[in-house]
Amino acid sequence: MTFWDAGELIAAAHSLGIPHPPGTPLYVALGHAWIDATRGVLGAARAMNALSAMATSVAGGLTAWLVARRVGGATGSWSGIVSALCAGTMVSVWSNATETEVYAVSLVHSVAMLASASMTQRGSASAQQRWLGLTAYLMALAPAVHLSALVAAPAAIVLASRMDSPEDGRTWRLERVGWLSGVLIAAAGVGRADWRIALAGLLVLALVALRGRHVREVVYAIALVAIGASALLMLLVRARHDPSINQGNPSTLSALADVVARRQYAVAPLLPRQAPVWWQAVNVLQYVDWQIAMSWGAGLMTSPLRVLAALAWIGLALLGHRALRRDAPSLHACVVTLLVCGTIGVAAYLNLKIGASLGWGFVSPGTIHEARERDYFFVLGFWAWGMLAGYGAVWVARSRGMRPMAGLAAALLPIAGNWTSADRAHSAGRSAAREVAVALLENSPRNAVLFLDGDNDSYPLWYLQEVEGRRRDVLPVTVPLLPAAWYPAEIARRTGWRLEPPSSVVRARTSMEQQMAVIAAAARRDGRPIAASPGIAWRERALLGADWVMVGPVYIAGSAAAEDDRPARIDSASAVRWLARAPVPGHAGTPPGDDVGWAMLSLLQCPRLAVAGLDSARRDSLELRCNLR
Repeated sequence: MTFWDAGELIAAAHSLGIPHPPGTPLYVALGHAWIDATRGVLGAARAMNALSAMATSVAGGLTAWLVARRVGGATGSWSGIVSALCAGTMVSVWSNATETEVYAVSLVHSVAMLASASMTQRGSASAQQRWLGLTAYLMALAPAVHLSALVAAPAAIVLASRMDSPEDGRTWRLERVGWLSGVLIAAAGVGRADWRIALAGLLVLALVALRGRHVREVVYAIALVAIGASALLMLLVRARHDPSINQGNPSTLSALADVVARRQYAVAPLLPRQAPVWWQAVNVLQYVDWQIAMSWGAGLMTSPLRVLAALAWIGLALLGHRALRRDAPSLHACVVTLLVCGTIGVAAYLNLKIGASLGWGFVSPGTIHEARERDYFFVLGFWAWGMLAGYGAVWVARSRGMRPMAGLAAALLPIAGNWTSADRAHSAGRSAAREVAVALLENSPRNAVLFLDGDNDSYPLWYLQEVEGRRRDVLPVTVPLLPAAWYPAEIARRTGWRLEPPSSVVRARTSMEQQMAVIAAAARRDGRPIAASPGIAWRERALLGADWVMVGPVYIAGSAAAEDDRPARIDSASAVRWLARAPVPGHAGTPPGDDVGWAMLSLLQCPRLAVAGLDSARRDSLELRCNLR
């Protein structure tokens, strides 16, 4: 189990629950079935990791088949194999393939869409129509997996509509462009829960029907969109059973729309830009720098060797671009479209803030950064880049009089350059998420209400409680979720507490702080102890209680909140016992751009403040990180 979303997704798949918006119901259902199928062999966490590995492998196999089929002959076969290997060893792809995340399944969904589009060019008219229908259905189904799969839809439209051998002088079959574009727009409207966008897609389909008198095909397309969109109703059905993981509680149609559209996160519009365009471009270039030889730099910081590896890969991709344009024009147009949509298109659409590791010391101190690195959003663009580089490697081999299989040597570059960064089995943080969750749970008093700082101390703990059944007497409260109306309502529903109006809290500055104090007061009335993660800021902790004592790495309140904000004290005896077995943080082998394992394990070192021998700089740093005061 890794940090960020993995613990939540494993728990959601195990319980057939609803993870954070957009809910990804088809991914959860697939994970649930896969866990059941491997019950007693892998266990839930390993099963979900294996699902990501298997999905990425299938995406590679489909990519190899697609290139081989379009190019033909032995050259096509080896070009397909090398292209798939080069795409799959890009570091963002590789990292997604070795943890529980939706993006590996979204990747295979995207490549399946391209494979289906490729089949629309061969066979009888009825066979082509069936494959065209499948391509449209996969577009319509994308919001139930993850909306990121629609990034591949324009490339699928190109592959289905552009002719390698023009018929009657036509290079493009415009009726297919219109038909599939209408489905794409309608599916995007479903994924954004925006009826205006969905209606625009239906209008495009209506225009196609009027222009070519293809009324039957348009009705067929509308039916496919409706059937694909119906998969989202699984969220509505499951929410009414209130599973243990029920984020957003989409038990009504309006709540369902809120979850699907991710309104909880205030999704940024295209304009105004959240960061200067050139900063957003620099962020994408940073992720480009990571892809080929992440292990050859100093973590996030690049190196001349890493830059040379990236430039070599760009050079191979340019050669592959020229060779593929000559050998298979429609596939070339598809891959280039995927590359553009997966990089420039994603950057434009998401309108991200300045990257998590960019600009420190260069931008104003108040500038808001992304909470984490977002390279996984650009995976389809990097997949296309790898395909072109692999094709270029085979072209180089052939141009030098070697057999096409000699192009396999190119894959050694990303394998060697990324191995250490992508290998989670031997990284320092391979068990960090579980260690943090165990530490927080096992050091909390019986029946405690444990306030948590966010995803990285909450989701691993949810996994332990839901999947392994550990310490279910502890009630976790994830503080950043409290401003969402559904979450305090869920706590009240499951505990039977009557929560006072948040405005009754005098010292609270935000709705989140008000809800914290209200829930803590209700818990105290119920006779339950109050505990807090060391990640909770001391000022927020003061709203929960007073006379705080750190027992192991967990703060425990001795009394109700009071005006006296005295610093917490540390139980020396428990500190000594805890430090004798506490895991030590380390940086070695961390995934690209992700020091969260080190940061979270550092919190488990907070009891060290009670032990003599720390120099003043280390003590000040640890005290700040541990929110002692």
